Amino acid sequence: MMYVETDDLRQILVITRNEIRKFIRGKKLLIYVILAAAIFSLITFLPYALGGSWSDMSVFLTAHFAFGSFLVVLAATLFASSTYVSEFEERTALILFTRPVKKTTIYLGKFIGCFVMEAVVFIGYYIAMAVAVPFLDNTPSLGQYLASFGSIILFLFAASAVAAIFSVIMKKAGTAAIMTFVTILMLISIISQVIITATGGDAWYMLDQASNAVYASIPGVASYFGITDFDMAKGILTMIIWGAAAMFISWFLFTKKEM
Repeated sequence: MMYVETDDLRQILVITRNEIRKFIRGKKLLIYVILAAAIFSLITFLPYALGGSWSDMSVFLTAHFAFGSFLVVLAATLFASSTYVSEFEERTALILFTRPVKKTTIYLGKFIGCFVMEAVVFIGYYIAMAVAVPFLDNTPSLGQYLASFGSIILFLFAASAVAAIFSVIMKKAGTAAIMTFVTILMLISIISQVIITATGGDAWYMLDQASNAVYASIPGVASYFGITDFDMAKGILTMIIWGAAAMFISWFLFTKKEM
C-alpha cells in the first residue's frame, strides 16, 4: 500500500527539493518558461503590432486557452515523462535504492517536485492573463477565472500522472517523452472521437473531454470552443480519477522495478 510515516514526510520533502533543484539547474525549465512567455507575448501583443487589437475578453482568453492545453501536454512531456526513467538511464537509481529510503517515498518526492514546478509556471501564466483581462470588455468573474485555473491544474495533474507511467516502464527518456506526447495529444483524442462517432453519445469520461472544463468555466470562451451543456462536476471528477489511477499504476510499477 502507498503509505507514509513521519520520517517519510521529511524524506519526501528533501527529495522534492532536490527534484526542483535538478530541473531549475537544467535547460528544460528555462526553455519551457521562454516558450510559455513567448506564446503569451505573441498572443497578447502581436495583434496590436499588426494594427489590430483585442476588444473582447472571450476572444482573448480563447486564444490563450487553446495554447494553454498544449502547454500542459508539453509540460508533462518535458518534465514528468523523464522524472523516473532518468534515474535508471543515468544509473543514479543505484544510489537511491541502496539508501534507507522507501521506494514510495522516492516516488512521491519526485512526483510532487515535478508537479509543483510545472504548476508554478501555470500560476505565472494565469497571473499574466489576469493582469491583461481587466483592460478588455466583458471581463469574467473571479470565480469563473479561478474555476478555469483549478481545472487546468487538474488537467496538468492527470497528464503528469499519465506521463509518469511511461517514465517508469520505458528505458529511455526520449521514448517516454514521445509516448507521453502522442498518447495525451493524439491517442486519447482519437479514442474519444471514435466513441462519440460510433455511439453518438458523450465520452465525458475521457481525459481530453474532461479537460474542456478549462474552457467551460467561462461562458464566453465555451461558446467559441463549441462547448455546450458541459457538466463541470463530471469533468473535474474525471480528471481527478484519471490522475489518481495513473499515479497509482505508475507507483505500483515503480515499487516493483529493479536496476
